Amino acid sequence: MPYAILRFQKRKAGSVAACERHNERKKEAYKSNPDIEVERSKDNYHLVPPPRYTYKKEINRRIAEAGCKVRRDSVMMVETLITASPEFMNSLPKAEQTEYFMRALNFISERVGKQNILSAVVHMDEKTPHMHLCFVPITPEGRLSAKAFLGNQKSLSEWQTAYHERMSARWNELERGQSSMETKRKHIPTWLFKAAARLDKQYDEIVKALSDINAFNAGKKRDKALGLLASWLPDAEKFSKEIQKQQSYIDSLKAKIGEEADYAGRMRDEKYAEELKVQKANQRIFELQRTNSQMERLLKKIPPEVLAEIQKSGRNKSRER
Repeated sequence: MPYAILRFQKRKAGSVAACERHNERKKEAYKSNPDIEVERSKDNYHLVPPPRYTYKKEINRRIAEAGCKVRRDSVMMVETLITASPEFMNSLPKAEQTEYFMRALNFISERVGKQNILSAVVHMDEKTPHMHLCFVPITPEGRLSAKAFLGNQKSLSEWQTAYHERMSARWNELERGQSSMETKRKHIPTWLFKAAARLDKQYDEIVKALSDINAFNAGKKRDKALGLLASWLPDAEKFSKEIQKQQSYIDSLKAKIGEEADYAGRMRDEKYAEELKVQKANQRIFELQRTNSQMERLLKKIPPEVLAEIQKSGRNKSRER
């Protein structure tokens, strides 16, 4: 089913110029984005014309006019990507595509203020028609605050719901999409990576202790093996349970990576660099599966009676605490 796509990217001062060069097609070549067919760039059009000067100069002018306080790390602009699944967008007649983008522009204008919109340009020279809408996040009270407009994860979810309602009222086949910021909430817990490193380190030592099964019948060797296993098992079980919880996310990530690369990841030269960076970081969870598989193999090597003894000992210690 096709999805209505609405994405936000916060832009600090240092990334505004690069964003403008891409959106306004101010580069002569786009080697980093082979999907751009320069000969078709003449078909691109604006629903909100860009400022007379550069994005940056216009942003600074508006900020000064509003009397906003600015920090070194302030978000100066929010870039919004508006599109839909490729098969849907490419099936619409040209006039209906324009209607789609106008409807989205009106939706954004109502929420961020028409006066804050810097530019809204529709790109027709890539595989999927899409619009880049940039706005300066100046509140009615004169504050520069992207958070005031985008809010937290709950607010972003509400943005997606409202956007879907607006767009699906006209095209009822559209499904609700997800914001790139909304999807970031599924970060893999840091402790999992630390636990994996620790469990990997313990693995060789435990395997060595278990290599001679008779060691469990010989005093010091038996005690050493039991001690290693006793300290390893709780962490291993916790790690394994967490991996199982993440399994559905791993599957969705596998599908989403290909999906993102197909359209949303290609919508500008940076290819949504920050978003892709998050995706690549999240792919690290696949590394954790190796540790999990290794632990499962190790558990199979532990004699059942030894495993039962360790688990019983662990339960007794928990009761004592």
